[in-house]
Amino acid sequence: MAQGMPIAVPVVAAAMAGVAAWTAVSSGWSGSVPSPSADPPPLVAAAEPAGAPPNPVEQLAPSGTAPTDSEEHRPPVDAPVIDWFRPPAHVGAPGNRGWEYDPHPGQPVQASADGEVVFAGTVVYNRFVTVEHPNGLRTSYGYLGWIAVQEGDRVVAGQRLGTTSERFFFSVRNGDDYLDPASILRAGRVRLVPHHEPEGARRLLAHGGG
Repeated sequence: MAQGMPIAVPVVAAAMAGVAAWTAVSSGWSGSVPSPSADPPPLVAAAEPAGAPPNPVEQLAPSGTAPTDSEEHRPPVDAPVIDWFRPPAHVGAPGNRGWEYDPHPGQPVQASADGEVVFAGTVVYNRFVTVEHPNGLRTSYGYLGWIAVQEGDRVVAGQRLGTTSERFFFSVRNGDDYLDPASILRAGRVRLVPHHEPEGARRLLAHGGG
């Protein structure tokens, strides 16, 4: 047996080569068998089909917030704020969807920013004007004593929309969501009157708040 050992190695090697060749032919594959040490082919990212819809998660925006490209708005009237934004917990719940001012009757009411008048008329016997701005926000000016614009008018920031009555209300909407006017109004003539101060309490009660 010692003399036959050198012959066994090439015989086994030849048999293994035959098995590899038979496997390649029976599977229909032609070509060289890659070396086990060869690098694997690079991975190629699959392209998305043309016209595929974008990921809807990437399009979601926080509800109840102003657009990121919101321009700065100016206060619509030169008067103190007596009741600020208090979003209701649900429909019919108490709250305030904007800011309530305490103006002198006849004060000018101005557009907070450029836009188009989309409503000018009465709501339950009270005069209101609504302006839609280029970024999609809508501002409403309520309890007016007189209206100076009409639906379809283009207005610029600071343009007179009308005058105040004994009260004035200002609100901001992004779609169906009411926003805190503080999120768009620049600092300036806005002055909040705390409820706990005598003057603030008097003004709030005079307008049916509390």
